Amino acid sequence: MADSLRDKITVCIFTHIVNVDTNPFLKNDMLIETIRSVKEDLGLIDVRYRIYCDAYMKRAYPELTNTYFENIHSMIKIAGLDDLDLKIVENTGETLRGNWECAIGNMKTPYMMFLEHDWRFIYPLDMNKIINTFDKCEKISYLRFNRLDLDGRPLKSITNWEWWIEPENDLPESEIPLSRISFYSGNPHIERVSAMKEFYIPILEMNRPDLYDRSFLEMAIKPLTEQYINDYGKDKTHEMWGTYMYGTEGHEAIVEHTGEWCRKA
Repeated sequence: MADSLRDKITVCIFTHIVNVDTNPFLKNDMLIETIRSVKEDLGLIDVRYRIYCDAYMKRAYPELTNTYFENIHSMIKIAGLDDLDLKIVENTGETLRGNWECAIGNMKTPYMMFLEHDWRFIYPLDMNKIINTFDKCEKISYLRFNRLDLDGRPLKSITNWEWWIEPENDLPESEIPLSRISFYSGNPHIERVSAMKEFYIPILEMNRPDLYDRSFLEMAIKPLTEQYINDYGKDKTHEMWGTYMYGTEGHEAIVEHTGEWCRKA
């Protein structure tokens, strides 16, 4: 059995103001729904929740950002979520990548849940089993929660992101169904903090420093993983990057993206 989940995992939610140059979206219902779903569907009540807002937004739009933060505090209280240990982090990084590196540097727990502000869980999960599996399976650096039904269709008809999704049959100590996957994605997931500090971040800083302030995090990581596959082969690359997905064939979607409208706006 895992120790207290508070000592094991921190929930980090990455946010920014939407449509800042046109009609700023300052009351973020999506963010509140994200927090509520983690509390209710995953049962994460006594853990730390930390909200990271893009520092570029704070620097470029300080008044809008202050209003945004005030609204977040107000909406959390109205939604009955003020019983959580939830804080807006003051000193953050610019862009999602900079914010992520900042969060990893701040971590006091061995695992971090990574959530952008426009996702929610639609499938209940046993977090004790997930944390037990991380504790017992050091090969796992990254565990993604699937947004698509793994229903046996050909891979290309399910996703154009992955090069493979395969059942993991060599971790008998795992308490959850697992699939090996090829790439890191910014979809909701849990990260092993030590792997991010000791492997992912050094690799990024060495090979993709030019993208620090301009890139989606996943778009900086994926080309590096592709190069590793070309240089070291599929199995060795997977061993180094440690990327997994919750579920195997037949498992339904676990998370839902609520912010598709943001991309169109």
